[in-house]
Amino acid sequence: MRPIVIILIVVALGAAVLTAFMLTSFLASVQQQPVQATPEAAVGGVEEVLVAARDIKPGDVLVDSDLRWEQWPKSVIDQRFVVKASAGEDPLAGFRDTMARRAIMLGEPLSNAAIVKRGDAGMTSAVLAPGMRTVTIDVSPRTGAAGLILPSDRVDVFMITNVRDFAGVPEDVGRDLLSTVAVEAVMRDIKVLAVNQNLSPPEGTGPGLNAQTVTMEVTSEQAQKILVATQLGQIVLTLRSWARNDVAAAEDAKAPIFVTDRSTSKVLDDLMRGGLQTDLFEMPMADEQPEAPRAPVVSQTIRINRGGAVTVESLGQ
Repeated sequence: MRPIVIILIVVALGAAVLTAFMLTSFLASVQQQPVQATPEAAVGGVEEVLVAARDIKPGDVLVDSDLRWEQWPKSVIDQRFVVKASAGEDPLAGFRDTMARRAIMLGEPLSNAAIVKRGDAGMTSAVLAPGMRTVTIDVSPRTGAAGLILPSDRVDVFMITNVRDFAGVPEDVGRDLLSTVAVEAVMRDIKVLAVNQNLSPPEGTGPGLNAQTVTMEVTSEQAQKILVATQLGQIVLTLRSWARNDVAAAEDAKAPIFVTDRSTSKVLDDLMRGGLQTDLFEMPMADEQPEAPRAPVVSQTIRINRGGAVTVESLGQ
């Protein structure tokens, strides 16, 4: 190898070592320097402000883990912000178990204008999805799934109707043509917004709510249909599974829109097909044998004419 090449290699290695040494020394000196406060913080100091610990959507119920304290310069703190130093012994109490009225971004300071407290007039409207309405119906333990329906559950809405009363047909007319009772699916997979005036399920694993009314989240058209259904017959709610999948959707698509008493009971359908001549209590029992017909009795008689007077006398067997 020529001497000039060796000299160039040595010079390059030396330059690399010198550069690495200088860079290491610079980084060490930077780390040892104290962090200087920002001009705003140095002048007015800082305060801990309550901010969102995550992106919060409208209608979300806030818990402690959704909130955190963050240092802000005093000069930029708005009077609507919650400052830890002046928030009392439990500074999160005013926001715990409240509901977001609007979207709150990560790190955004919390204020009373951004939340709705339970019992406030705007609580229900804050929970509603955009464009949705509420409709409320009366329920009983039998029509409301025995009190097992809770807020945020999903239900199907059925209507039980007396067809004859609705059509104005007397009981003794058209028995072989018309059903008496029909059950119709009015709505499927509807969200329960509130039970009585409760927007959230009860805490713990105790009994459910003693439901007297159920409020559902529906579209404007669905609200109109349910209100009409309450005037046509009795409304019954059935609880749906939380699992929403293609199988459940397929089952809903195959389910009949309505079911009648004749389609439910084969015995009733057979009787009604027989018309008014068929009486349930006159039908023979399954093990009853019909009586054999009796042979006709033949009577032998003779007619006697005595001077114009005709008499008939029996000769016996």
